[in-house]
Amino acid sequence: MKTKSGRSNLGVNNTLFQTAFIAFVLLLVLGAPVLCIAQTKRLVLIKIDGLPYSVVDRAVKERDPMTGKSKLPWIDYIYYQRGSRLANFYVRGMSLSAPSWSMLETGQHLQIKGNVEFDRYTLKTYDYLNFVPFVVLSVPGYRVDMAAVEVLDSLRTPMLVDAYPHDERYVTFSLFQRGPRFITYQNGLLNKFKRAPKDVFDEWTMGLELRNAIPEELLRELVKKLDDPKVAYLDLILTDFDHVAHHNNDHQSQLAALRQIDSLLGQVWTAIQKSPLADETAMVVVSDHGFNSDERIYSQGYNLVKLLGSPAGGGHHVITKRRLMLDYAIKGVNPFVPLITTTTRDSLYLQGRSADYPTALLDFDGNERASVHLRDSDLNLLHILLQQLQRKDLAENVRVAATDFFFRTIDRRRAAWQEELGALNEELGALRRSIQQQEKLWSEQPKKLTKEETAAGRDDQIKRIHAQLLRWQGQERAYSQYARTMASLLGLKRTGFSAGVYRIEDLIPINSMGDRNSIYELQNYVAGPAPGGLVLAADGKLDEQKSFARIDYFSLLHDVVMRNNVQPGVANRPIDMIATRLPAELIHPLIDEPEITGDVIWVYDGPDNQALILAREDSRRNLSFRYLPVSNLGQDAEGRLHFEPVPWRAGLPLHIFEDNQLNIPQADRVDWLSEWHTDVDWLRALHKTNYSNGLIGLYEELGRHAIERLSLDEPGIAAGERLMRRLLIRQRELVEADLLLVAKNHWNFDVRGFNPGGNHGSFFRISTHSTFMIAGGEKTGIPKAAVVEEPYDSLSFVPTLLALTGELRDDSSPIPVLWSKGFRHFPGRVVRELLPEPKPSPTIANTGASAAP
Repeated sequence: MKTKSGRSNLGVNNTLFQTAFIAFVLLLVLGAPVLCIAQTKRLVLIKIDGLPYSVVDRAVKERDPMTGKSKLPWIDYIYYQRGSRLANFYVRGMSLSAPSWSMLETGQHLQIKGNVEFDRYTLKTYDYLNFVPFVVLSVPGYRVDMAAVEVLDSLRTPMLVDAYPHDERYVTFSLFQRGPRFITYQNGLLNKFKRAPKDVFDEWTMGLELRNAIPEELLRELVKKLDDPKVAYLDLILTDFDHVAHHNNDHQSQLAALRQIDSLLGQVWTAIQKSPLADETAMVVVSDHGFNSDERIYSQGYNLVKLLGSPAGGGHHVITKRRLMLDYAIKGVNPFVPLITTTTRDSLYLQGRSADYPTALLDFDGNERASVHLRDSDLNLLHILLQQLQRKDLAENVRVAATDFFFRTIDRRRAAWQEELGALNEELGALRRSIQQQEKLWSEQPKKLTKEETAAGRDDQIKRIHAQLLRWQGQERAYSQYARTMASLLGLKRTGFSAGVYRIEDLIPINSMGDRNSIYELQNYVAGPAPGGLVLAADGKLDEQKSFARIDYFSLLHDVVMRNNVQPGVANRPIDMIATRLPAELIHPLIDEPEITGDVIWVYDGPDNQALILAREDSRRNLSFRYLPVSNLGQDAEGRLHFEPVPWRAGLPLHIFEDNQLNIPQADRVDWLSEWHTDVDWLRALHKTNYSNGLIGLYEELGRHAIERLSLDEPGIAAGERLMRRLLIRQRELVEADLLLVAKNHWNFDVRGFNPGGNHGSFFRISTHSTFMIAGGEKTGIPKAAVVEEPYDSLSFVPTLLALTGELRDDSSPIPVLWSKGFRHFPGRVVRELLPEPKPSPTIANTGASAAP
């Protein structure tokens, strides 16, 4: 039988059958189906720095006596009445800006662990919060992206914005900014003065508000972009609340900042309703962390730089990235200073050498936390011995003993150092070949582009080639210098050795911390020569205990006590706990847990109150944790660990056992806490406790998280590519600090200018409890007036948005088009309560809908 067109129905049926069959095969090949039918065509993200959900919720429920409406009428209207909000949304790691935003941008485990990171070998500094060098170096094309984006790109970890083509997205200024926005600066200033002369004059007489010029221009640009149906992703970051809350702890100051945010949200929402994609647009509000602010208490500051520079602290020359007491430092106005060294007069052996030999790095940016790098204790020891051996007045028997100990120290580290240098030199060889290829690629780039190519972002792509070349060249120089110096040290011969013929800087790397210290070294850290100098034992050998000044940094830091209690409710001990990562192979002989991951987190709150956080993964890459209470953990000189298991009780780190908000059966508390549980179960049990999800957060912050696209076991990977991946993994490991210090409640370490209002950077619930609210047009299917009580963390943000836009499969892997852009499996749970199908049963708010404010 034929149709009017003369074609056979059989042919049509065959075509349909073939199409259906191909679709079926593709479904099998590509895996699980898409999580939900795409309803949301456009995302508008309003990213608000440091906005706590509890502060928003309180202000929304307060009524304005003049209008009878909420004090935040637009947030009430958009999210409380016509949208959904998560009542329990938390930072996965520490409540720290750069790491927190990195998870919200990528949906992946932490690779960026601080606002500032230091490379231990070279002191290369990754300053993720410094905009000025990025803006200035973007002009000649030396930089294209913010430092955090450069790191993520090197790790082949795409951000949510990368799911959208260049001409289908509008991205404003942020810590994770991709591409400069010079036109915004230009238009912002022009629009500031493009007003009636009287208005400009009136503002000039009171002081021009130039700081508002750029935010106002960004809002104008975003609203204009909403009229373009091609633009599917827009974001805008607001930072005023964070600035206000750091300096003001009163509710009225914070409410004033919130009302400005509320007004802006109303402007954006109104513009969305007028846009061509109104019914298919979702408007999201998200914050990176909460805020530890209390109207009754001024945040108290403690100076760790001063402690480390004191004789008791080791007499360190301390490097920071932030100027101390910035408000009183004229030099502090220079944003291009790469490193700031605080020279101590109490150095035990490096007087006058702070420019070449700093021995401590301190990142206090984050306020309620700090990370500490100490120079490799054995490098200190070798440095001290070289200084002593270069003395002309050293007794001969002491010289012989010191020389013997010098080479015994090198021999003790020789195998590990040689293996490390061999691997590094292999990687440097691959890096040099990559540099040659990059130089060729750069030389082949076109000098002129069409308007279409520029609109597609081709100019930025070309500049990234040059920026990558410059970064690689800098890395090659710095790592090669470190490798040469360490090779010279290992090349020394005991026979005929004379220390006087060498310069110390040719044997001990300058401006380098060397390798991370072991637990033994941190508990027996060589800070300098003993006051009495080198001492011989009865057998004529050097007495290493009496010859060197040693410090146990765990005891030193934990036992810091202030002489007075300045405020009620603020303890006189500024340091709450100390944490560090232990390689699992050190723990394996002591516990019967063969399946734990490669990292164990040790948390120290005194000799009797300690804990080990163990982790393991199942076949689906889901994490589980076990909290093991211990005491008196230590390590001997041969590297063997020892500790004593202790029962669950009050006083242990994170104070889980005694917290009334712990959500587990009271009768089974000890049994439950002693067992393995998934991260989801731990989150449900802990999220309302004082330290919230700190157990999960400590592992997230300190553990090493594998990156699928940097796998060294990928089949068919070329040798050069494997070496380059290995170098990238090494670079992430080199920024790992020796110690993470967490402040007690209402203490902070921000010696740049102690913030009196409040702080963040801890695991306290008040700091980790952040904001995630969403509302959408009719076709998005986003629930209205819904409150999601189930706890989620920041790893859920990206997969949830991709699920809303139909770009996520049921197995939390991206659809093929995103897979080709580098996206991979997402470890976080999707907030299914926000998805249009199937509809969940969220708790419905009682406010009901009303007219727009």
